[in-house]
Amino acid sequence: MRRQRGLVGLMGLAALVGLGLAKPVAAAVTTEQSASILVFPKVISDGTRDTIIQITNTSNNMRHAHCFYTNGALTNPSLPVGPLNPPLWTEIDFDIWLTKQQPTHWVVSTGRLDNPGDATCLHQTPCVTDPSKPSQNSGGDQADCCDAGLDPGHIPPVVPGFTGELKCIEVDQGGFPIPGNALKGEATLEEIATSDVSKYNAIGLQGFDTNNMDNVLCIGGGVTEQCPTGAEYQGCPATWIIDHPATGAPDRVVDQQSFCKSPPCSNVTTNITVVPCTENFETQKPPPVTLQFKAYNEYEQFFSASTTFSCWGTFDLGSSNPLSNGINPIFNAANAGGELLQTFVRAAQGTPIGVMMVIEETHNDTVNTLTARNAQNGVTSFQDLAGQDLITIPADQIQQQ
Repeated sequence: MRRQRGLVGLMGLAALVGLGLAKPVAAAVTTEQSASILVFPKVISDGTRDTIIQITNTSNNMRHAHCFYTNGALTNPSLPVGPLNPPLWTEIDFDIWLTKQQPTHWVVSTGRLDNPGDATCLHQTPCVTDPSKPSQNSGGDQADCCDAGLDPGHIPPVVPGFTGELKCIEVDQGGFPIPGNALKGEATLEEIATSDVSKYNAIGLQGFDTNNMDNVLCIGGGVTEQCPTGAEYQGCPATWIIDHPATGAPDRVVDQQSFCKSPPCSNVTTNITVVPCTENFETQKPPPVTLQFKAYNEYEQFFSASTTFSCWGTFDLGSSNPLSNGINPIFNAANAGGELLQTFVRAAQGTPIGVMMVIEETHNDTVNTLTARNAQNGVTSFQDLAGQDLITIPADQIQQQ
């Protein structure tokens, strides 16, 4: 899909956030409607950044969900990813339940206690993630504003240095997966030192009445041995479309400010985070996924690149530093031949799984040494679906029929 971008140079890159250059016919997944499976691809709690999770029950009945944190941090964070330094792929599971129309939230570094005696915003203390102020952290005795509302059940904290995903699957009171389509979510990523935040919507998969309520969830596809009733949930997209600045491109809004005497006074970097749609929480052996990239600049010139990940991957487009999982220097503005790119990301042919993805831009004001991030959801096409994906819940975490 190609579109003219002749006006791009006249607009600030920051002003282009949310401007979709590609308009899909329909969505293979949803970020605006309630669903039966919620995927938060980028959840960070590494001491520098933290994440606030929000989930809402949009129905008029009580709803339950079985959730998994999956830690994609490297075995040795000081070394690049590789066969000898794979992601940890350790998971923590927990359950939440929400009354009708109930929203809930928690900070992933501290979790949320199940405390029936919670008051309602008496201290007016905001949510903090500061080890020196434990009483004001989520779950502390002065953090009732942070933990306001009915508790959804005990939510455990993640381990220190967590970088990974959160997946929540709607289940009935007995723990069987159901197509209730009642959940909607958002994630807020916070820079602890500066309180700068970026936010994205959870990616939702809507469920179908064909769900046979066993521990193998069939994401798209047809009738198979593992999926005797066919697709139980929407299929994952085969291709994600993202509009983003080339790495190192200036932010035109910043460069037009009075303090910028000698442009460029800014630059933008772009990061993508991906998780596979197929996940087996029983074996915890994620298959490798090869991603292919095809990018177009403003002049319709294109280039391609590829990379491989398993479990969870985060990549700084344009970086050549293996520790930041750079994709290819061709994404740099000097190499790409333009300031704005439209990039198509898909799993390679022969990789029979889809991926979930979010994008995050970092805008740097080099004069005032200020940084601001914004996270975004990508664009997908209903007509371009991956093969059948499977999510396997451990047998001891579900009541078997």
